[in-house]
Amino acid sequence: MPRRLALDVGPLRDSRPFRNVFIARTVSVFGIGMLAVSVPVQVYDLTGSTVQVGAVSAAEGLALLAGFLWGGVLADRRDRRRLMLRARTASGIAFALLALNAFLPSPSSAALYVLAAWDGLATGVAITALLAATPALAGPDRLVAAGALNALTVRLGSMLSPALGGLVVSAFGVGWNYAAAAAGTLGTLGLLTSLPPLEPARAGGPDGTDGADGQDDAEGHPLRSIGGGLRFVASHRVVGSLMLLGLLFMVAGGIPVLMPAFAEHGLGGGPSTVGLLYAAPACGAVLASVTSGWAGSVRAPGLALLAASVAGFVLLACTGLARHPALAVAILFGYGFAASVEEILRYGLIQSHTPDSHLGRVNSLWAAQETGGTAIGSLGAGALGRYLAPGPAIVAYGTVSAVLALVLALTLTTLRTATLTPAAEPDR
Repeated sequence: MPRRLALDVGPLRDSRPFRNVFIARTVSVFGIGMLAVSVPVQVYDLTGSTVQVGAVSAAEGLALLAGFLWGGVLADRRDRRRLMLRARTASGIAFALLALNAFLPSPSSAALYVLAAWDGLATGVAITALLAATPALAGPDRLVAAGALNALTVRLGSMLSPALGGLVVSAFGVGWNYAAAAAGTLGTLGLLTSLPPLEPARAGGPDGTDGADGQDDAEGHPLRSIGGGLRFVASHRVVGSLMLLGLLFMVAGGIPVLMPAFAEHGLGGGPSTVGLLYAAPACGAVLASVTSGWAGSVRAPGLALLAASVAGFVLLACTGLARHPALAVAILFGYGFAASVEEILRYGLIQSHTPDSHLGRVNSLWAAQETGGTAIGSLGAGALGRYLAPGPAIVAYGTVSAVLALVLALTLTTLRTATLTPAAEPDR
């Protein structure tokens, strides 16, 4: 049982290209986390304005969203290895320029806007190219294991990199924080250079993934190419269902907006309680990743994914009923565990059911969905919090999400029966 539960590190052990990309991605995640601390701190020190702190974060977020979409188009047209190299080089240069600006006697706040957006755009392209290249690097039979490893990196990075960035800023200043991120990012270019060529497959074959005119819809105008990706998602029963369910999870990701008020009015706690409430889902997700060895061999991954979705939202609703911080933290830990299981299985199913010619655009839409869905969820949760107390608002949010997930589980027959080894013909 312990061996079956243990995280499958086979892709790291057996594939040197995947191992190199994994290391580069880990460094990238930590660099992004350190940037997330240092840019707001520096903007506030220079301007004293929380409005400008929010504005620079919005600029980076919009650039990241654009990078996802643009990167998806490029990843289905160009060598994905070259895309990763160029995007990571651009990010490293942005970090270096941020460091140079920070060391100036009078740092420019305008430069922070430009360079934060620059890094967001480059990061979006790099992430999309990496996701599209993962099936070729890890192998079609290791997609769930690769997804669990990537999820573990992201969760650990989101937990540790802000703390690391804060320590560096406190001890040495924001300039050295940027310099450390630049050195780490540029230092991984050698790992990416050693990758084999990763040219995308071309559509137009018998799988029906070409455009309506019989031509490869990855080519031509970028908007036409993105439209081809949307048509594929809308027409494919498994991938479309996964995107629909993923959107529900992303919208539910707005719940953290309610946590400060819930900690104060529902649990009688303070800032330390808020920190624990924020950390609990990430800790549960880490445990789900390191015990995900079973996920690659589950006979009905679609059914397991739907069950994890419903269970996760039920736990989220139960969080609002808790009246003790320890109980709320324990429930959120379980929610993070269930959400991570859903994410790992969803990743494996999306990658296995998407033809290589569309992997870039489908992964870009998934990444854009996560970014945009969380923002929409935050607005929705904040609006709900205006009319309900924090606890009842969380209960209502979780209950509605659980009901919707249950409806999807009952109606999406194709997803319930989906496997990680689909037939050659896409199910449309």
